[in-house]
Amino acid sequence: MLQPFLQHTSALMKTRAALSASIFLSFLTAAMIIMVVIVFGNLEVIRAADRRVQHSLAVETATTKVLAAALEDQTNVRFESALNELITLTRDNPVQNRRLEALRQIAESHRRADILSENTKLQETSEHIRVQQTAHLIALSEAFRAEEARLARVRQSRRDHAFFIAYSTVLAAGLTALAFGLGLGLWGVRASVRREREILGFAKAKAQTLAVVSHEIRTPLNGMLGMLQVMATEPMSDAQRRRLEVALESGETLTTLLNDLLDASKLEAGRLELLEEDFDLDRLLARQEAAFGTVARNKGVGFQVEIQPEAAGDWKGDRVRISQILANLISNAVKFTADGKVRLAVSAPVTGGLRFEVRDTGIGMEEAALARLFTPYGQAGAATAHTYGGTGLGLSISRSLARLMGGDITVQSVPGQGSCFIVDLPLERGRRVEAEVETAPDLVDLRVLAADDNPVNRHFLSSVLTSLGVKVDLVEDGDQAVAAWRAAPYDLVLLDLRMPVCDGFQAARRIRAEETHGARTPLLLLSGDVSADVQKEGRSAGIDGFVSKPLDIHTLIEAMTGALTDGRAQAA
Repeated sequence: MLQPFLQHTSALMKTRAALSASIFLSFLTAAMIIMVVIVFGNLEVIRAADRRVQHSLAVETATTKVLAAALEDQTNVRFESALNELITLTRDNPVQNRRLEALRQIAESHRRADILSENTKLQETSEHIRVQQTAHLIALSEAFRAEEARLARVRQSRRDHAFFIAYSTVLAAGLTALAFGLGLGLWGVRASVRREREILGFAKAKAQTLAVVSHEIRTPLNGMLGMLQVMATEPMSDAQRRRLEVALESGETLTTLLNDLLDASKLEAGRLELLEEDFDLDRLLARQEAAFGTVARNKGVGFQVEIQPEAAGDWKGDRVRISQILANLISNAVKFTADGKVRLAVSAPVTGGLRFEVRDTGIGMEEAALARLFTPYGQAGAATAHTYGGTGLGLSISRSLARLMGGDITVQSVPGQGSCFIVDLPLERGRRVEAEVETAPDLVDLRVLAADDNPVNRHFLSSVLTSLGVKVDLVEDGDQAVAAWRAAPYDLVLLDLRMPVCDGFQAARRIRAEETHGARTPLLLLSGDVSADVQKEGRSAGIDGFVSKPLDIHTLIEAMTGALTDGRAQAA
């Protein structure tokens, strides 16, 4: 089935997604580490360059102080202090230290010249020495300043270079990570979309295959159940009737299982559509009570249906699917309740819509069982599945249908005390539906044309319709049906959907195209698939009603009566 395939594919997608995420995170982490190392390394260079620039400014200031002190200070105190400060600042530069030592010697000579100037005889010589040494002092100071300026420019260049590298590294790492992330993200999205298309394609192919297989299974099943129903109308002993009832019940169980598998496949493929129409809620609940009341009472379990006055009346929704949800829940409640009662309560919350509560006094469930209750093919436990049977599809399908309608199903359960399933559906009020007149259909002497390619189905239709007094003609395909309809008037035509040469839709279109005004023949489609898509196409082809296979005698009679009534109303 599709479920293991989906689980395997989901696990594979998760594994690949995790691998892609790991690769991306590893790459991003490595890029961040490299970026941090480079940035912090260059930040240290920048800080060092900043310190050297500050150092150059300090040296410049100290040089100015030394020069001023050498030229002005007679006591040599300011000069020695400024010179010592400058030597301390340039202790790591031997070239500058030699210049400073020369500067100290010139300053000393300058001071000796000042001493000589005190002697009148040597005043001219002292002045000459002072002029020379002052020029030399200024030249040394300028050379010292030039060297410090050159060093400052070198340090500033290194600082700018380091800042550029750090900035470029951060930008490159960010852009690289962004580009890699975007590329990986796009690859992931494309891969995910491709895998999703593959899964959906597989699911659709599976749904189509199941539809074909379902038709092939329903054909012999329809013949078997049909003939059993015919036999049920004949006289027989009590023992034979009990055996017949077991056979009918087994066939109905097989039909339910087949319908569940087909519905699950359609839901997985996203091909199940809802058919909204106005319906009478009271009538829908009455049918549920009629279907399950006898079963519950035969088991010794009470069955009660309660509807609040504000919930009664007409609503709009998919009546068949709502009935299917309730039937699944009520059937489970009756199955898992050995003593006590099952109650179906219907209310209309102030928020709108309808709320159905199916409450039982059965075995209840543990919290762990509730977590897997709505998973496809999941059941409360192995012991429960062994004791009570079932496929585990009913609740999954019911919740999927409820959510397809915009609602949901929740559950509350206490082990040993029972469970309560709550169905919330956002339905709207519908137009009033005229009550069906429960009268016995008069089909005697009715002329019916039935087209079906399967001989077993034709034999069943002949047996059932003949027993009702209907005059029936049988053909094998749609082409023969159109030819027979042309040759003689018929009150009703039954068309199988899947037939060789000409299917039911094609035959209906040809009949409608050839009809004269005011002479409309009611057409019923017999098919194992009466989904919304089939009904939509059938209505456009001119089909008046639909009957699901395997055929039920009462359902067939009801559909024939309804089509005849509608046909007469349209003719009038």
